Amino acid sequence: MKQIVLVLGTGLNERGWAKDFSQFGRVTLIQLGLMEHVEIWEKEQRIFSGPETKTDHTRPWDEAFLGLISFFRTWQLLWKFSKETKIDLVVTGFYSSAFAVQLLRFLGKVRRTTFFLTDYLPPAGSWLVRLHRRITSRLVHLTAKWSDEAWLLSPRIPTVNPRSFVVPMHINTRPLPATNREEIGYIGNPSYDHALDILFAICKKHSFRLNIIGDSPYLQSIKHLAPPDTRFHGLLNDEEKIGAIFANCFCGYAIYRNVSSTSYSYYGFPSKTLYCFASNVPVVITSVAFFNENFEKRGVGRVVEPTPEAIEAAILQLKNNYAAYSQAIDQFRTEWNAGAEAFHRERMSVLLND
Repeated sequence: MKQIVLVLGTGLNERGWAKDFSQFGRVTLIQLGLMEHVEIWEKEQRIFSGPETKTDHTRPWDEAFLGLISFFRTWQLLWKFSKETKIDLVVTGFYSSAFAVQLLRFLGKVRRTTFFLTDYLPPAGSWLVRLHRRITSRLVHLTAKWSDEAWLLSPRIPTVNPRSFVVPMHINTRPLPATNREEIGYIGNPSYDHALDILFAICKKHSFRLNIIGDSPYLQSIKHLAPPDTRFHGLLNDEEKIGAIFANCFCGYAIYRNVSSTSYSYYGFPSKTLYCFASNVPVVITSVAFFNENFEKRGVGRVVEPTPEAIEAAILQLKNNYAAYSQAIDQFRTEWNAGAEAFHRERMSVLLND
């Protein structure tokens, strides 16, 4: 049986990847980032799920030392879960993990590698931030160059690997319980750019119950502005719990104040929408990521300017026309996932058999 390892983060339907890739071999999913978690999948079934360990307290140190902590954790976890077996393919989304994988490849432990470029950080901000981003961009450049293939989350992300492919992210399908859709949901790592203060004001005005999944120092600083009945769920990686929350929502919130090319979101993917679409929740969003052109065109949400008036009007429209948006999401998800599955089959036929 082919051995596949995914070293990814959380928030881009990594379990969907693990399930799909397990058609082609035994998949070990290693999730790093705000939390650490390991799963093993075979024949589209999860056969092992380890504990979830929050690691957000070590993330600033990891970034300051250019991913050194992730480098050693990746090395350790790969050895632990592969034991004496040679790994046929490793897909990783971090330059630090990719360096560990390349070293293991040099030692004969890994056969093929793919680097997944999930975002691009333009060199903007203080001089220290600009310096850090230039250094990390160079490290990403090297890991992408040394990999057999580079997979891009967005066609806007620059890469030097001639074998580069834009990945259509798989969207899960969750059972839809018979429930009234009266709430609004947000999931992410809150920052000023996410405009939660505007959402708080709208929910207060219309008495919408709000669900916040995620946490950050910024959220704690504005928490007092939220409506009193707001549910703060904290960091969650359990898709069952996340799906149960969104099952009550008529709207997902994915606003970004900065829609210019100076924003990392311009080069990325609105991962929040994967959770929303899985539960048939239309999304109000701003025109920042390349993927967002699908919202108005496919009728799965509203693309607005980041102003209180435009956001409020879009939220009310989604609520008043939820059934039509839900039906559009069903069709969009079916067609989109067909493309994602075709992509996986094509790439696996090359990477596992060459």
